[in-house]
Amino acid sequence: MRLFIGIFPPEEIKEKIWEIKEKIESLPWKCKFVEKENYHISLSFLGEVKEEKVKEIENKLKEISSRYPKFVVVLKNFLFIPSKSYFRVLALDITEGKNYLVKISNEIKKDIGGDIKPPHLTISRIKNVFDKNKIFEEIEKIKFQFSFEVKSISLVKSQLTRKGPIYTEIFKSEFS
Repeated sequence: MRLFIGIFPPEEIKEKIWEIKEKIESLPWKCKFVEKENYHISLSFLGEVKEEKVKEIENKLKEISSRYPKFVVVLKNFLFIPSKSYFRVLALDITEGKNYLVKISNEIKKDIGGDIKPPHLTISRIKNVFDKNKIFEEIEKIKFQFSFEVKSISLVKSQLTRKGPIYTEIFKSEFS
């Protein structure tokens, strides 16, 4: 099964992110927006994992989460990935709580494995950009700052479908 480890924001934060998505979806680009229910901060993409390894991953996640307190994450500013001059992903940057997320990601990488990236929350995958200046001009006008307490970390199954991925949380471990 295809798995990743991540953090889901609360529903009220997902709603606010969706409002931003509605403001930018008509900009001059062709992109695939992440479904509201799929908003998450990815800590490690594990890829294909055999069913018999899942329990071991769950136990290691419990160990990792037990070493950290609950903490606050602040989402502020847009992040163009890989760079502003050539971007394929539009995300929300994490301006507070990032240090915890990086430490946790590194522990996951060491103890469990997977592919880790700098912490962010993806809102869109960009296929084509038709007017980069217009996109930057409009995005500059949008100011936001969302914060939420991170209480848990999740092991998530990702099923790819024609309509987009379906995420199913198969395990959740609370921070201390």
